[in-house]
Amino acid sequence: MSARAALVAVGLALAMPALAQPRDLRPHNIYASLDPDRPDQATLRRVQGALTRCGIRNEQDSSVAYEGLRPGIYLVITGPHRSAEVAAAELARARACGIEGYTRMARRRPGVLED
Repeated sequence: MSARAALVAVGLALAMPALAQPRDLRPHNIYASLDPDRPDQATLRRVQGALTRCGIRNEQDSSVAYEGLRPGIYLVITGPHRSAEVAAAELARARACGIEGYTRMARRRPGVLED
């Protein structure tokens, strides 16, 4: 293999993960990840209640409804947020209310109804 062909092959290998990622992903915060077949109702009530009391609008949904998230999880989720900084500020507000979470880049799949 020539040096030029090797460089092209390396460039394609590096570009492939970027090409495989869904486009237009935006930050979403996840505050609970539960078994989709039997989500723990007490956890859902506790997490959603604390977020609501903290002024953080949230919803329950399945991860199947989002590109960029691993399917098969029932979530308490917020977003999409305008930026990673906005998502981080919300996480800090939630933490002050006793709720931990994390940010993932995702996009709601078109045509998937909310749970």
